[in-house]
Amino acid sequence: MTNTDHAQFTLELINDEAALCALVNEWQILANSLPLQSPFISPSWNILWWQHMRADRRLIHDQLHVLVMRDQQQQLRAVAPLIVSVRGDFGTGGIKVLQFFGADPNITEIRGPICRPEDAEQALTVTRRYLQKHNTAWDWIEWKGLSQQQYDHLTSDGAQAADTRVICYLPLPADWEALKSSLSRNMKEAIRKCFNTLRRNQHQTELRVIENESHLGEAIATFLRLHKHRAAHDDGVSHADVFRDEKSQRFLAAYLQAAASEGSLRLFQLYIDGQIVATRIGFLNQGQLYLYYSGYDTSWGGFSVMTTLVIHAIRWAIEQGCVGVNLSTGIDYSKQRWQPQEIIQHGAVQVSSHLTARLRFNTYQFLRSSPLINFLKRAR
Repeated sequence: MTNTDHAQFTLELINDEAALCALVNEWQILANSLPLQSPFISPSWNILWWQHMRADRRLIHDQLHVLVMRDQQQQLRAVAPLIVSVRGDFGTGGIKVLQFFGADPNITEIRGPICRPEDAEQALTVTRRYLQKHNTAWDWIEWKGLSQQQYDHLTSDGAQAADTRVICYLPLPADWEALKSSLSRNMKEAIRKCFNTLRRNQHQTELRVIENESHLGEAIATFLRLHKHRAAHDDGVSHADVFRDEKSQRFLAAYLQAAASEGSLRLFQLYIDGQIVATRIGFLNQGQLYLYYSGYDTSWGGFSVMTTLVIHAIRWAIEQGCVGVNLSTGIDYSKQRWQPQEIIQHGAVQVSSHLTARLRFNTYQFLRSSPLINFLKRAR
């Protein structure tokens, strides 16, 4: 670990797992204080991601490079959970890409620095000064979680634009009827149809919410089965099987176990006539419900069971006194019809100023579509 002073914050580099785990308590306090809650800002998610999802192969391996910032009273103010991803190391040191935890196939939906909004500019300034001083440790950095102004400032000339994430956040009123009355006529009709169609066909529905470790193993297996089933079904909308490999499944199980122990897990299951037909993972923290991935039995697709489950989950959140529901990232009709707030986060690519960084970056960009580079990507 090394310390560097810049302005009001002290910066510390953490490059071993024991020191990372020692941050858990104060990291959780920081995460709980943020206005926008998600599982991805928690220490549990990040530490388990490092333990389960990091690359550790000959052609690509990750090194811890977590930056921690404290104020003059030694209070934790910001965490930048970064890794140096070393690619193609054939005895020459390899290409070193600095990126945030969450370099995975859409498992980590929100990435970037973890800090309060009022500390964001200060934390970014301290981070940039440190990285400029140690510019030989990386060839380029893939920034995440930036504002438009930060994106414009940090993007290097010639760097391909990184992804933009739209977070759909639905503030909740005090009761369900108030929310429903604010929706469009088409959405009100869709809600009415969901329940009337099932009732007309004499189907009995029930919502179950799993919060603790009891029966969690069975619930995870059911989720993975229905998630895979949904992905394999061609209904005109592409749904990826995000947890198709064993490594991803092990990570998901480990985090859901941790979330249950911490009291944040809310796994929603829709039963029809005693059978689970749809499920969606949720996380509750500080009065905000984050709706994560889902799955459903497509033979019940004609009854809009996924929409029905989301309605149940939102009604449940209102009954629990939640202040908002995060519908997760991405813009699609199923989210937009709830008329959520859209929070935009940008990604940017910044090339290091050391002599060989630009050459390495340009070469990588040129070869990125080649079979070798595609192999390195799959090696993760």
